[in-house]
Amino acid sequence: MDLDSKGHSKLVEAWNSGRSDEYTRILEKLFPLADKHDHETPEMWCSRVHDPFRKILEEHHSSRGGILSGNGYIKMFGKLIERSDRVHGIPSNYIYCNVCDSLVFIPENGYSSANCYRDNHFKSCINKDTISKEHTRKKEILESIDRREFQIWQYKQYILKEEAEIKRLQLELSPQSTPHSEKDKLASVSYDYDGHSTGYKAYLLAKATMAKDTMPSAPNFEPAYIPPARQKMVSPTSYQSSAPNKTISEIFISSRYAKQNNLLPSIDHLNQPALRLRDGTKITFV
Repeated sequence: MDLDSKGHSKLVEAWNSGRSDEYTRILEKLFPLADKHDHETPEMWCSRVHDPFRKILEEHHSSRGGILSGNGYIKMFGKLIERSDRVHGIPSNYIYCNVCDSLVFIPENGYSSANCYRDNHFKSCINKDTISKEHTRKKEILESIDRREFQIWQYKQYILKEEAEIKRLQLELSPQSTPHSEKDKLASVSYDYDGHSTGYKAYLLAKATMAKDTMPSAPNFEPAYIPPARQKMVSPTSYQSSAPNKTISEIFISSRYAKQNNLLPSIDHLNQPALRLRDGTKITFV
């Protein structure tokens, strides 16, 4: 039996049923290893459990009449204090995998989805599929980010709704001559709310709209021309001149320098063009 999510579940089931066999003896050894000590970093925890965990896998290996295959991972548990008299451990984002012999970060730390992510890493290690493991890892991290962003967006939608309701209650303290429909309008209260506005499709639509609105636009270059002039080749230089209510910025770049550095391959020495940036800065090729 591999010590993956299914293997750990079997150990816990045996423990909860009150059995007294190899399953519970293994879990009794794993319990103290899984808990992270106070002020202990994940790396320190991994260093501490590395040898004892591998020893458990060897002692209960099937070749010795045990039930373990020799491969597995162990979850690191943090501490959550719910009451002053009780301390409960909660799964962290880390596991130690004996197959790749390393501390592994898991993007989820719950139960259902986290077990899937842990098992995906473990299976990739068993199959020695390094490329697939890295691809899966990146995909899982992106999925976890998106799930959390969706939750944050849902919370914000709920807060906006509650703020509108509070405003509506405050408006109810105003003179009774104000029509109720006008109060609803001032408070932005909608009677069409059915809960679907906070669904995943609405989130994706809002996310796409936000990305479109915040997409940076390309610089707006306006071509300009100056009379021909012969000057020595120089590197780009700039100056600023001030007028009573105006500041003008100008950058000079030699045409030969521009050609050498592929800044403007098609430059015409006779025309000597200039470009103007959106902020008014003029770039002149001389």
